[in-house]
Amino acid sequence: MAAALVGAVALSGTGTPAAAVGGHGPRTERVNTAPDGSEAVGGGSFNAAISADGRYVAFDSEAGNLVPGDDNDGPFVRDVFLHDRRTGATRRLNAPLGRGNADFATISADGRYVAFNAETNGTYHVYVYEIRTGRLERADLDMDAGFTGGETPSLSADGRHVAYVGRQGAVPPEKEELGRIYVRDRRTGTTRRASRVPAKEGRGYDSPRISADGGKVAYRERSRRGGGPGGERDWADIYLADLRTGEQRQIDTTADGLPATSGSTDPLLSADGGTVAFNSSAKNIVPVPDEARSYAFVRDVRTGAIRRVDGVHGNQYADADAISPDGRRLLLHSYGVEYGLYAKDLRTGKEALVSPGTDGRPRAATAGPDAMTPDGRAVVFESHLGDLVAGDTNHETDVFLRHVR
Repeated sequence: MAAALVGAVALSGTGTPAAAVGGHGPRTERVNTAPDGSEAVGGGSFNAAISADGRYVAFDSEAGNLVPGDDNDGPFVRDVFLHDRRTGATRRLNAPLGRGNADFATISADGRYVAFNAETNGTYHVYVYEIRTGRLERADLDMDAGFTGGETPSLSADGRHVAYVGRQGAVPPEKEELGRIYVRDRRTGTTRRASRVPAKEGRGYDSPRISADGGKVAYRERSRRGGGPGGERDWADIYLADLRTGEQRQIDTTADGLPATSGSTDPLLSADGGTVAFNSSAKNIVPVPDEARSYAFVRDVRTGAIRRVDGVHGNQYADADAISPDGRRLLLHSYGVEYGLYAKDLRTGKEALVSPGTDGRPRAATAGPDAMTPDGRAVVFESHLGDLVAGDTNHETDVFLRHVR
């Protein structure tokens, strides 16, 4: 039976209501501010996610002044916050759980639920928070024997299904060292394994991303020792699980099915489960220049077609941070030659700078997998730099929202 904490978590913060969602023209605003609009104090803010309508932004932060009465202070201790851009109010979602780290929030597409990690009694668990009622429900339940905790959730569009990494106790199961991927159906109260049974020892699974209907899950299989299907340098691969048919399909392969010869990371899944993006240092997936260490790739699951996506202005050094629900846009953080976060339209090739400084030039930034609204108009991201908005003097990593157009 699902354990649930039910209670009203009052809105914290009495700042002036935020501007209406949408606004006028490209601009950047800082999200992680105190109720009076002052800067965050006491630590950085990270891992931002935005709801499909742009109203809510979730993030985790070490700062102690974002809501009144924050008693979860301590070196590097994080809380999960939800900022309502319509009212200007901010809530600390893990407050009922007591002291302990909380991070990696995600928001369901319908804007009703937030899932996140929280540390309780020394173990991380996955919780789902209902925005309207404040109800808090634990999701990492009824796993295989020896699995007692959970991390890094991903929500289906209606919040019914939660994919997450299940963590085992002190003794790992045979052949597995680093966790399994599970999916919890909150309506039926059942949990099923989504990751495949490994063919070799020392495998583990992480980075789950679930489709809108809860029927597909993309994830990473990794090994500390290498030796994947592509050879000894193949230390991580991307798989797509179809929970209805049971199919487990390797995604980081060449167009004719040969496995990647080196590690692949950071799977991203479109809402319909038809497009998977990932980053890889493999040189055989699509012919690549040798000088770059990693590339972003996009695979059409239906046709099998796969393409390499270079960074802005053809810069090869770029990683994919997020994909739009329709699979048309990628968020790329570019590095090596030119640092910055860009939204790239895969259909037209058009690139839009997401992280300009106050002088309009690119600034280094990264984003999470739920960082972009479906229309691509709003993007949330983090940056440690102090000149993306005026008056940034806290010398901390902050969370920003960019109105792209």
